[in-house]
Amino acid sequence: MDVTIYTDFENYIKENNHLISFLEENNSLLNEYISPIIKSLTYLKQMIENEEEEKTVHDIHAIFEYGFNFLFENLEQIKLYLRQLNNDYKLLEKMSLYIKIVFDLEELKLEIEKNKEIDEEEKENDMNKIDDALEFFEENIVPKVVINEFELDKYLNLYYDLLDKYTELVLMSDAFLEYCAIYGI
Repeated sequence: MDVTIYTDFENYIKENNHLISFLEENNSLLNEYISPIIKSLTYLKQMIENEEEEKTVHDIHAIFEYGFNFLFENLEQIKLYLRQLNNDYKLLEKMSLYIKIVFDLEELKLEIEKNKEIDEEEKENDMNKIDDALEFFEENIVPKVVINEFELDKYLNLYYDLLDKYTELVLMSDAFLEYCAIYGI
């Protein structure tokens, strides 16, 4: 078991503290992809430090590693969007709904792909819809874009319809929020 991951986690949080603080202080929609994960990982790290049973430590470590990878992917993606927006934090916040939708749709797409109970034709149809919506939202996460309101409504409705359709699929960000709520962290 590689214990350097815990130091890597702490260093990564320090290295990205400015962005993390901005998201927290502004109650950004993007914060739901960062803070609950950090809180959960910090809690798991403390559990590992206090746990003596090897199997339990191994299981917690595996969850920690998975969560850290998820956090890393989210934060790096947000940093890419920030660079795309000329490092303008206020513009990042302005675009946070579109970025949140991209995150949710990407994750929903993965969950749909994994689900064996969904009819293949339905799955393909919904995946195509997700791809279209992703293309629209990703193209519109740019500075000074003029968005076609009709298209925006169309893709927002599609996004909400897909979330409603697949409520039984648990998105990772929701799982971390629930984990924090359960353990009061």
